[in-house]
Amino acid sequence: MKTIPNNTQERSGKLRRREFLRLTAVSGAFLAVGCSPGVGGDSKITTIDPAGGSDISLNQFVVINTSGRVLLYNHRPEMGQGTYQAIPMILAEELEVDVEKIEILPSAADEKKYGSQMVVGSRSIQTEYANLRNMGAAAREMLKQAAANRWQVAVSECEASLGEIIHNSGKKLTYGELVEEASKLTPPENPPLKAPGDFKVIGRSTARRDIPDKTNGAAVYGLDIQVPGMLYASVERSPVFLGKVVSFNDEKAKAVPGVKAVVKTQRNVWGHTREGVAVVADNYWAANQGRKALEIKWDTGGLEKNSSATILKKYKADAAKKGVSLAEAGNVSSVGGEGKVVEAAYETPYQSHVCMEPMNATVSVKEGKAEFWGSTQNPNGIRSQLARQLNIDPENVAINYTFMGGGFGRRSMTDVAEEAADISLQVGAPVKVVWTREDDLTQGPFRAASLNVCLGKVAGGKVVTLEHKVVAQEIQNQTGDKMEAGRQLMGGINTEYEIPNFRISGVLQKHYVPITYWRAVYHTTNCFAHESFIDELAIAAGKNPLDFRLDMLKNHTRYTKVLQTLAEKTNWYAPKEEGVGRGVSILERSGAFTGMVIEVKKENGKVKPVKITTVVDVGICINPDTVRAQTEGSIVMGLTATYKSGIRLENGAVAQSNFHDYNMLTFEECPPCETYIIQNEEKPEGAGESGLANVAPSLCNAIFDLTGVRVRKLPLDLGAIG
Repeated sequence: MKTIPNNTQERSGKLRRREFLRLTAVSGAFLAVGCSPGVGGDSKITTIDPAGGSDISLNQFVVINTSGRVLLYNHRPEMGQGTYQAIPMILAEELEVDVEKIEILPSAADEKKYGSQMVVGSRSIQTEYANLRNMGAAAREMLKQAAANRWQVAVSECEASLGEIIHNSGKKLTYGELVEEASKLTPPENPPLKAPGDFKVIGRSTARRDIPDKTNGAAVYGLDIQVPGMLYASVERSPVFLGKVVSFNDEKAKAVPGVKAVVKTQRNVWGHTREGVAVVADNYWAANQGRKALEIKWDTGGLEKNSSATILKKYKADAAKKGVSLAEAGNVSSVGGEGKVVEAAYETPYQSHVCMEPMNATVSVKEGKAEFWGSTQNPNGIRSQLARQLNIDPENVAINYTFMGGGFGRRSMTDVAEEAADISLQVGAPVKVVWTREDDLTQGPFRAASLNVCLGKVAGGKVVTLEHKVVAQEIQNQTGDKMEAGRQLMGGINTEYEIPNFRISGVLQKHYVPITYWRAVYHTTNCFAHESFIDELAIAAGKNPLDFRLDMLKNHTRYTKVLQTLAEKTNWYAPKEEGVGRGVSILERSGAFTGMVIEVKKENGKVKPVKITTVVDVGICINPDTVRAQTEGSIVMGLTATYKSGIRLENGAVAQSNFHDYNMLTFEECPPCETYIIQNEEKPEGAGESGLANVAPSLCNAIFDLTGVRVRKLPLDLGAIG
């Protein structure tokens, strides 16, 4: 997927007719069928009139020209999650074409036309599945009707297959031969869709076409962008968050060959202004060397007194508060009688996103217009941010997005583009801001640290009451006086368990440490606590942890199927191998139901995970290969967060700076992973995150099974477990 070249994409979301024809390689006739947001949020099938005016109003269109070429304008960026292959697979299924023949171009950033274009929360397939099927089916039916009209036969006598319309008699016409006639037809509002049992493309493992480009250097990322007249900027920021620039001496920086300017800049991070000093040069090396020569005096406002220890101390003190009720049933305070009470508290640290492609953005601000190039999960958000920041109409902001070298939520933010725009405005040239790995690790924003406090009671082998309190910062409420916790804080706490009396509450924290969305967000902290605590309750009740869960989910068919399949694939009920511990956990994330069993052994006195088995139910699975890759990739990230790394704060700043002290999982440390996908006909759901959140509780439950040691604080030290 190549970015549309500079100035070919009009800022209004329209293309000059001549440019549209050039990009789609059509001359004259073509068939263009798409989906556009309708009244009330419903999508409607639309077409482009080949004989229309001078401008083409772009949408999520599939275009077929007279040569039979199929081009899809896709408005969802690709960050490694596999939509680059999955989206054309959905289209190909209904359009009846070879998926490898579909070419993809990124569409304009335009919320009015497409709604949200963000790629977050594993939502791309969820939100686009119906639209893509309807687009493909509508185009197919129009082509069938065009063939029937030409042959003067009933459309029911025509079938579509591999880019051709075939009559019962054996006569054939290619799509290219029919587009002119088809383009004059009115698209059907509700085209007939295939039954899942008839799928030929969806559900088949298909090699991703973006992988070769990503391995041979052809793929374009934000760091690859080159714009005529572009300068580079490297920004020095306060090591203590919220530090303000008191003064800076730029003489030594300006003495570095290639340095053009030194300017003060700022960016907004969830309501907090973060200041910095940017060194601008004609190459990145010079910008970075000039930055190292800067002499800056910071006002840290006394925040250097803070540390991970002081933050945790406040969390523990506030855990005594009742908290805001986020979900509840029955009455947890009135349960009396016989039973065993269990209490536990679980601690999780801040975590960094550490995308392999460092954060970057290229922005040009000139004459009341702005243009962005780069890696983003949020093209609409950057467009809106630049319009507000520069006080210009969004129509005058162009967004060109590329492949992303990782996102994990960090690239849903607009702050780096804000920096680049501010610097470009000051120096009068296009500017590429590039963060170093040290910038990324020390500046954040991070996954929130949290304290989860749980209290439960079991009687007669069942849970009769459970309280789960979350003490944490909330992403969308980091500034101001409002201290009421929101439902965002309860993400990942399973409310499907049949527990007669339960209460989930939140105690909001506000700190100077910036946080934002991180792969699976609060599920990664809350699921660790909740599924570990369910295990503790199972042990207190004298029950098998897997059966304990099944009993509380007997009326939930999808969770039940996941757990039953997990038991089968892991031989859960067979005699356990000596010296092996097993732990189980379950989770729903983005509509997908996931269960995981991790097995551990002791080798050379150290606990080691030796096998991970995962069962996932994502509804209709578009590309099983991608679902397995996403699941296992998220497991690797989960293992890293569970026992390799965690952000540590000392003297108001992050103590780590690079991969030498923020450790990542290595190949030899990753145990074998087996992923099983449940086949059903439920609507497709998100697959990219639930595996991550299951890792910590499954692993810690396995450690308890092996050693009797209950882990309640992350990251854990595998070598220190008895």
